[in-house]
Amino acid sequence: MFLIQIALAYGTIVLGQPSDGPGMIRGRVVNMSQGEAPCAGAEVILRVRIENEFAPVAQVLTEADGTYRFEGLPIGAEYLYLPGANYREIHYPGRRVGLTRGQPAAYVTLDVWETVAAPSPLVIRQHEIVIGTEPGAVHVVEAMLVDNPARATYVGLASSDDAPPVTMRLNVPSDFERITFEREKFGREFRVLDGRLVTGIPWTPGQHWLRFTYTLRPEAVRRGWQRPLDAACDSMRVRVKHPRPEEIACSLPSVAGGPPGEKVFESGADVLPAGHVIRVQLGHVPVPWSVYARWGALVVLAGLIAGTAVALRRSRRRRLPTAHGASTSGKQDSPAPSPSDHDSDRVRRLRQRRAA
Repeated sequence: MFLIQIALAYGTIVLGQPSDGPGMIRGRVVNMSQGEAPCAGAEVILRVRIENEFAPVAQVLTEADGTYRFEGLPIGAEYLYLPGANYREIHYPGRRVGLTRGQPAAYVTLDVWETVAAPSPLVIRQHEIVIGTEPGAVHVVEAMLVDNPARATYVGLASSDDAPPVTMRLNVPSDFERITFEREKFGREFRVLDGRLVTGIPWTPGQHWLRFTYTLRPEAVRRGWQRPLDAACDSMRVRVKHPRPEEIACSLPSVAGGPPGEKVFESGADVLPAGHVIRVQLGHVPVPWSVYARWGALVVLAGLIAGTAVALRRSRRRRLPTAHGASTSGKQDSPAPSPSDHDSDRVRRLRQRRAA
């Protein structure tokens, strides 16, 4: 067994060195899929919290009766331990343990499970969606209570030999701008595959909350927001916050008595099957003033370009020379009278006066 020594001054951890701490954590690893049968030869990892993260500091293998033991542990309020067992390539964490001088020892039972790959046992017990609109954006908040009623951890199947297994697909609109998960472990495990958010995280028996938020552009929901269900759902509730609730429509029945500026829809007593599509018509989504400003700037720029083009065209026409002395009107210009013509007329008038 590895013991640990924690240097208080530097917060460092050294494995494999003896410690004279009085603390001890012991317990048993049991297989819950087999009626709490002892799990022999299971790997148990001990972690301690360092700078808000749990780092592994020691490990042991369980005895034939499934028991394990960590001794010589430092105690005090600054130490928080987390034991966990590895079984079938899945880590099952136990409860967090703090050791004090009054209680320097703790007993922690670690539950492990067998695995199942197919079919998926997951059921959504509750699914609540809140849709809010603001100028230039549509915000969607989803909360799902995912239940694994089986007596085994669901690990899913891989689509190919070189692909990781998939245990859940989130059928949110594929053109979301960003998505944020409430729990960091889900944020790390979800990835985009074929335009869908998927995860291979193992789902242990019991219920787990999955909460996340994503943002859509108004043009993405111009024809309405829609969402196929990821699994069979016992209860669905949709709340839409909109300045004009009368414009909102949903494929679920509406519920009277909602708060001002909000419209509520709920499913009935029937279970909604996986793949069932929930549709919401959001009506008019306001456009931010910055968009109007951009449009106005584009219109002004287009007008300036058109005006400049017309002015240049007129200037070029004025500068074009006439061919063969023809004017731009197409009429032949009359030759200007020469000085000799004026003199001939004057002589002719004098001769007429003398003859008279």
